[in-house]
Amino acid sequence: MKDGLSEKSMDKLVAVSRKYGSDPDYVLAGGGNTSWKENGVMAVKASGTELGNITSKGFVRLDLDKLQYIRTKKYPEDRAEREEMALEDLMNSRLSGEEGRPSVESLLHAIIPEKIVVHTHPALVNGLTCSVKGAEKAEELFPGRSLWIPLVDPGYILAKTVDDELVKWASSHNGRQPDYIFLANHGVFLWGNDLDEIDRKSENLFEVLKGSVTDPSPVVTDNGAEVSEDLLEKVGSLAGKEGKALFTTGPEIRELLGTKESAAPLLNSLSPDHIVYMGHTPLVYNDIPDDKLFPQIEKDYQEFTEKWGMEPKSILVLGKGIISIGNSMKSAELARLLMLDAIRVIRISKSFGGPEFMSEEKVNFINTWEVEKYRAKQSG
Repeated sequence: MKDGLSEKSMDKLVAVSRKYGSDPDYVLAGGGNTSWKENGVMAVKASGTELGNITSKGFVRLDLDKLQYIRTKKYPEDRAEREEMALEDLMNSRLSGEEGRPSVESLLHAIIPEKIVVHTHPALVNGLTCSVKGAEKAEELFPGRSLWIPLVDPGYILAKTVDDELVKWASSHNGRQPDYIFLANHGVFLWGNDLDEIDRKSENLFEVLKGSVTDPSPVVTDNGAEVSEDLLEKVGSLAGKEGKALFTTGPEIRELLGTKESAAPLLNSLSPDHIVYMGHTPLVYNDIPDDKLFPQIEKDYQEFTEKWGMEPKSILVLGKGIISIGNSMKSAELARLLMLDAIRVIRISKSFGGPEFMSEEKVNFINTWEVEKYRAKQSG
């Protein structure tokens, strides 16, 4: 019977996961995932687990033969039926005794033959993958070294798309594999058979991209504008008894929120992580007195919840700053972090032709996909 990774290999998997997962330049919130293959078994991050503080218990051991079965199985064309069946097969690929829920990208990890696979969502990378000229620039910056995958449904369809495209790529590159897989609006996959190879590829990735953008730095925040604590307390209470609201501002934020027109990019969705943690679109208001502002927020909050079946997580106050909302301090902080990340990604994308947002159809899929609801619940 298969029993999985050696203790030494698991320790190395935990170490590489924490190294990249604890670095906000690579991963925020519960995003990103890692895996290690050994003895016919793959250990992969459990859905909703955070890489930055993960332990061996945060991974799920899967039977690679059973994952191969998913890889070759024919599923129904109907999206809901297909996703339900693929998830059931993924859960059935777990070794006996495993209780965690494998990352929805487990099949993609299994398709890549190398021992170690690391998937992250760096703002620097997403500035490329969420840009108008992303595919063109990826080939220009990493000639003959990268595979670009257009925006497709995550999970099973993404894995199958990568599977097919890797075969095509290898056939046109003398049987070689690329160093990177860039996913439109979804970060990067890289891999290796030892940790040094992972580090070399990661360092090269950042070195090349940093040399190609005008300003890759994080968004600077300050106290140049304020909202009252009373308003934040009232807004937070809309999210429940433990609800919290946080205000964030800074020179770049105030400039971006100068007008409705300049703030328009923040009304769109860049990636699944942004949708899950900060919401697919914010509420937007002019800077007016609290006694007029809160009644508008309260009304719009309820209407948003009724329309979308979920609460809004972000509010833009034009010329002033951002209010991030959550049903706990942690979820409010995640909404804030992902909003700052979105602003940074949009700025970086301007070096690659400007931002390319997810389509409404893909946004609706993420909003209603059971897998992402589960991930948001686990992390929030």
